[in-house]
Amino acid sequence: MTTLVDRGPAATKLSTGPASAVRQWLALSGRSIAGGVRDGDLLFSAFTPVVFFVCFYVPLHEMFEFTGESYSQYLLPVIVLQSMLFTAMSAGERAAGDALSGMGTRLRAMPVPALVPMFARMSANITRAVISLAGGLAIGYATGFRFHGDATFVLGFIGIALLFALAMAFGADALGSVAKAREATGQLLLVPQLLLTMVSTGIIPAEGFPDWIQPFARYQPVSQVADALRGLANGAVPGSTVASALAWTVGLLVAFGAVALRLSTKER
Repeated sequence: MTTLVDRGPAATKLSTGPASAVRQWLALSGRSIAGGVRDGDLLFSAFTPVVFFVCFYVPLHEMFEFTGESYSQYLLPVIVLQSMLFTAMSAGERAAGDALSGMGTRLRAMPVPALVPMFARMSANITRAVISLAGGLAIGYATGFRFHGDATFVLGFIGIALLFALAMAFGADALGSVAKAREATGQLLLVPQLLLTMVSTGIIPAEGFPDWIQPFARYQPVSQVADALRGLANGAVPGSTVASALAWTVGLLVAFGAVALRLSTKER
């Protein structure tokens, strides 16, 4: 004989309380991170900056270091940012995967707060970003990169890099949540990633580009953030450089975050 149990309003209230939301966030975060381990995504995150660094460092370092500067010191900031952009591409694909697999629909039918799934994805994205940052710093230190400032500069470097990663992840997550195909999300994000990385002052100074494209190369967000990270690594950076990097990063975070939040709650 089957007995039906009426859980009543009190049980429903408990299932949607703050403590329950935290448990749901932890469970969904763990699910996404475990999926990254299973798919090899986290391992890819660690080695991505190593591959990028080698591809640029090997052919260019002798030409750059002819000036007496360390190319590793110059290059690493943009390698970190490129890795953050690839983390965002992965974020977009996973958001698309959740949406297209029906996972989002199932969660909306359960007593799960609207923003919990998105914040769980963001937690997993930041985990990937931290792993990519560690991989980048490892190859950088192996080729001569060093932090020359005190702990404040080091924390500033790490903080801005991860804030940039979060901003990009919000934008990619929003795109992925409305995508019609998971693969299309990564393909669409590949073009701006390549453009912003290759035409930036992170690889060579702005003077190395043709005159007509120098303004874009100098003032676009990846260049501005890379310049700030480079100054923080060197232990000497103008306040205006950091302010410009933060303006771009926080501005993108607010804009992309607002879109992602709106998409996460519009069907509730």
